[in-house]
Amino acid sequence: MPAAPRHAKPKAPATRFKAPAVAAVALAGVAATFVSLHGGSAAPTSSGSTVSAVSEDAIFTGGHVTTEIRRDIGRAQARSARRVARNHKLAQRAAQQAAAQQQPSPPPAGPAPNLSGGSDPAHSALGICIRNAEQGGSYAWGPGNGGGAYQFAIGTWEAYGGAASQFGVAGPAYQDQIFNNAIAAGGASNWTAYDGC
Repeated sequence: MPAAPRHAKPKAPATRFKAPAVAAVALAGVAATFVSLHGGSAAPTSSGSTVSAVSEDAIFTGGHVTTEIRRDIGRAQARSARRVARNHKLAQRAAQQAAAQQQPSPPPAGPAPNLSGGSDPAHSALGICIRNAEQGGSYAWGPGNGGGAYQFAIGTWEAYGGAASQFGVAGPAYQDQIFNNAIAAGGASNWTAYDGC
C-alpha cells in the first residue's frame, strides 16, 4: 500500500455509510408519513413493538396501501368535520348565552305592589310636606343624594318594592306608590327625622 502524501486529506470514514444513512432517513420519513396518516400515533402490538395501523404486508402489496390510505384519509376527514361541527355548535351556544346576558331586564308591568292597604299617604299632608321639603314639590329625577320627589336612595327604593330598572326614570304614580309602601311599612322616619314634617 503506497503511503499517503503528507498533505492529502484522509478519507472520512462516514462516506462508507452515506448510502445506508440516507436509506434509513428515507425509511424513517415513510414511517412518519404512515403514522401521521393514521391519526398521529402508533399502536403497540401484542409483541410490544410499535407499528402504524397499516400492516407491514399491506405496505408492500401496492394496491392495498392506496386503499388503506384513502380509507384512513376519509376517516380523518370525517373526524375533522365532526370536530368542526361540534366547535361550531359550542360557539353558537356561547354567543346565545352572551346575548342573553346582555339583554336588559324588562321593566315591571305595572306599579309596585300596594302595601299601604288602600290609603294614600303620598297625597296626605305628610306626603305633600315631604315632597316640598325634598324636591320643591317636583317629581323630576335629578342630581343629589337620591332621586325623585322623595329623594329615594336606591336601597330605600328597592326595600319598599321599587324595581332597580325604574330607579331614576319612574313617573309620579310609581314614586307615590313606593312612598306609600314605605309609610305603610313604618318607614316614615326615613323623612320625618330630616324634613321637619
